[in-house]
Amino acid sequence: MNNYFIDTSALFKRYIPEKGTEQLDNIFKHSGTLYISDITVIEVISNLKRKNEITKELDNYTYENIKKEFFNDIAQGNIEIYSVLSEIIIEAVNIIDKRYLTPLDSIQLATALQLDLKMQNIVFVCSDIKLAVISEKYGLNTLLI
Repeated sequence: MNNYFIDTSALFKRYIPEKGTEQLDNIFKHSGTLYISDITVIEVISNLKRKNEITKELDNYTYENIKKEFFNDIAQGNIEIYSVLSEIIIEAVNIIDKRYLTPLDSIQLATALQLDLKMQNIVFVCSDIKLAVISEKYGLNTLLI
């Protein structure tokens, strides 16, 4: 059974149905431990709030229910949060020094690399082609959904 590190773009598919949702649901059903970074919590809520307040894709009721479902996944142990410590920030800077990535993508990649070092065989799940290609160059087993 594989352990997975899921970046925000992929995790969002669990709560907002789109291409890749079914694949992510299967990961949740048939996997080992699922990890996210603590920054992912902020990104998910921010993206949900954008869909609620800015683009009006989610009404208040739906926003609150999705947020509750996300926090229930964490509380029930479906998702484990991995803290972004200074060593991850330093690695994120090193990643950006080699090739431009957004700050958050570099932190996600650095976190996945840290987990892979500690646990081996982490599958990095993302929905960004550029990030997937770069993560593979770092030797991560990557799943693009």
